[in-house]
Amino acid sequence: MKSLLMFTAIGVFLALSSIEISAQAKQRVRFAAGESSASVKGVVRGYAYRDYIVAARSGPSIDLDLKASTMATVLSVFTPGGSNLVEAAQGDQFSGTLPSNGDYVIRVGMMRSAARRKGSVSSFTLRISIN
Repeated sequence: MKSLLMFTAIGVFLALSSIEISAQAKQRVRFAAGESSASVKGVVRGYAYRDYIVAARSGPSIDLDLKASTMATVLSVFTPGGSNLVEAAQGDQFSGTLPSNGDYVIRVGMMRSAARRKGSVSSFTLRISIN
């Protein structure tokens, strides 16, 4: 039982740590037991982006805070149906109520003007809180 508990704790730690994923890959964000927030770190280059999937129910509020090495790094949120959550498009912060149950996609990328520059790169930390 102890080894199962330790294995689970290590798995949660690795899932929430700053593991980089490949461009255009999706990473599911899981909150540790009893927690309502998590942080992920990553890097985007050029037109590449990172997608983070968060399962949520309608009603609670979600708070997103993006800290990046360049001001041209932005986030957008897509609803479970795939449409863009208009209030959460191309910014570095968002706070609002979720309209439906399901998997939300939080996309982090660079603005087009910065992405087209040769060698453009930005590291970031995204904090996700659901209350």
